[in-house]
Amino acid sequence: MSTAITKDIVCPTCGKTQKLELYTSINAEENPDLRRDILRESVFDWECRHCGYTAQMAYPTIYHDPARGFMICLRPSGAVSKVETIPAVKDLIKRSVKNPQELKEKILIFEAGLDDAAVELVKNAIVTVLRKKVEGNIHAYFCSVDGEVIKFALFIKGRQDPIYQTTQMAVYRQSQEVLRTLDYRDEDDFAVVNSKLAQRLLDQYKSI
Repeated sequence: MSTAITKDIVCPTCGKTQKLELYTSINAEENPDLRRDILRESVFDWECRHCGYTAQMAYPTIYHDPARGFMICLRPSGAVSKVETIPAVKDLIKRSVKNPQELKEKILIFEAGLDDAAVELVKNAIVTVLRKKVEGNIHAYFCSVDGEVIKFALFIKGRQDPIYQTTQMAVYRQSQEVLRTLDYRDEDDFAVVNSKLAQRLLDQYKSI
């Protein structure tokens, strides 16, 4: 079930206090509207009703999709996580992410029925090629899959708008083969599956 708590938030601009409802857990089946707002990147938005100041108020929460069998723990940098108090659920895919954008991406990946470790390997390949053409840090996010085409949004430091890149599912299947060769297995706990893991896996694969 979805649960929420209410906290007093002090506006950093005008100093006035107002109530904010925080969702400590979100069930995708029970609250499809919250799922929609996560995908719209609006569920963590906050606006002071006194002065109009806006900010993204990311906080620890658990997102659970029982039908698709996954659970994601959002743990923003510096926040205290309560994930260790949650009983382990063996049959669920469990992930830990650090910001709302990563939460959204994991939801999209799992709803598409894809392996996020393989997706990270695909992203690594795309970013490696793009770094030869552009300057600045690059962050890639999965967007969608349509038949044999996977779409990614790439955010480049210094540029306001993302650029979009597509690749074939054949590249994804090659990444799956890399994981099989390495006999890669999920951790029992909430795993962090990101670009750093992808690079470690590629380094291991190259050393074989």
